[in-house]
Amino acid sequence: MSTESREHLLKRMDEEWPQFKALLDSIAEDEMDTPGVVDEWNLKELLGHVIFWAEKAAHDVKAVAEGRVDDIKLPGGQTNVDLWNAEAAARGKSMSAGDLKAELTRRHEDARTALEEVAEAGLAVQLGGWSVGLRFAEDTYRHYREHAEQIRAWQRQLETTEA
Repeated sequence: MSTESREHLLKRMDEEWPQFKALLDSIAEDEMDTPGVVDEWNLKELLGHVIFWAEKAAHDVKAVAEGRVDDIKLPGGQTNVDLWNAEAAARGKSMSAGDLKAELTRRHEDARTALEEVAEAGLAVQLGGWSVGLRFAEDTYRHYREHAEQIRAWQRQLETTEA
């Protein structure tokens, strides 16, 4: 099965999301401002970043479904990715833990809904050398898994430095 099929993407999202959400729910609110989750980012900054990419995944798939491919912004290089990530992290840092978790859930659900509504052929559309389906996977469930691993490593580091 292609990793870009809607069925596969939905299945993977439904597997990864509850694990990611449970991990986030296990973290005390007073730890969310502690730096070092990813480089110097704290958890709030990281969640701002994850929210941005889930929101982008939803937007891009919806644009494809509606025939608005020209509305999809491609970063065009690492400099723009870094800028987008910095802006998203700053937004996350300014939000409360509860608002961040609620926003993340909304953006995840938006992405999942957009995926349910796009034609299978839309996932094969190529943009900037990536299919829409592959980009969607990278910006959602693969992203959750990547950052969950980093959060767990950060938690282990906190446990050993506090002991």
